[in-house]
Amino acid sequence: MDHHEVMIDVTGFSAEPGLEGPLAMAATVHLPDDRSGGRTVVFGYPGGGFGRRYYDIRTLPGYSQAEYHVARGRIFVACDHLGVGDSSLPDTLALTYENLAAANHIVATTVLSGLRRGTLVERVGPIAVERTVGLGQSMGGCLLTVQQGRHRTFDGVGFLGWSGIHTNFPAPDGSRLTYPMPPRGTDLRPVADQILGNVAPDEAHFRYCFHWPDEDPALLEADLASYRPFAGLVRGDERTPWGSSTVPACAVTMMTEGSVAAEAASIEVPVLAASGEVDVVPDPWLEPTAYRSSHDVSVVVVPRMAHMHNFAHTREQLWHRIESFIEAVPVSN
Repeated sequence: MDHHEVMIDVTGFSAEPGLEGPLAMAATVHLPDDRSGGRTVVFGYPGGGFGRRYYDIRTLPGYSQAEYHVARGRIFVACDHLGVGDSSLPDTLALTYENLAAANHIVATTVLSGLRRGTLVERVGPIAVERTVGLGQSMGGCLLTVQQGRHRTFDGVGFLGWSGIHTNFPAPDGSRLTYPMPPRGTDLRPVADQILGNVAPDEAHFRYCFHWPDEDPALLEADLASYRPFAGLVRGDERTPWGSSTVPACAVTMMTEGSVAAEAASIEVPVLAASGEVDVVPDPWLEPTAYRSSHDVSVVVVPRMAHMHNFAHTREQLWHRIESFIEAVPVSN
């Protein structure tokens, strides 16, 4: 697998206050050795507290989802949202579902144009792109819903650990945990000190929801030791390269019921709704009702898998199912 780091200039994409000045977004382009013929390009968007390297975990062998798909001939592009990882960090309170999704759309179209023209990566010539698929895990699934609903970026979309109806936390007793969060579009400035880093599950609930007990301790414990959004903890260092120490503030509103219902209902392309046995999706079998404009909605629930899918020992079951979904997405005209 050949991979290249790219920075995509998105300066001026939005005139909103707080988004002025130079802005760039980071992506890693993973390429197969054989790039002849028509290729499928898969984009991966990470969840809150995670960066693009969630899709290419190298701490231990066998945890790279990017490597898995590239070995099957795909091009995999892992992206950091604005305000995440190595992308620019504008005023977090100026970031909204809409401008984050718009920036992701610009990055995707710029990457696809560069691949087709042979201008994205030095010494990599034009590549014929026949199909595009977007994958979004958790917060990435929320923003992918808005992106696809508003911009029609991809030929197929997969939502991984994200509910188009109401994302919330599972509890060990089988109940669901919800927290009093302001709705989408709320100006968070007056209440930021009350909710950012303060209203969230405790560590025991994070452990139960995010990681299956049999996961490798070298990954599980390192992740949990630093995961608490907005708490100023270090993530993305050598112990947690998959992490991001920054999360857009609007992420706190994503676990309100129906937060992206309108965009979800407008998606017309094939949809894969995937979750783990323990996850933030209350009822996976209801998820197709969120995507009423799509004629092809698939559901998969992977056993012995919690919310952070790529840490689970059953991760390849999910990756295999994603590959089957990709194959079923119609080739672009």
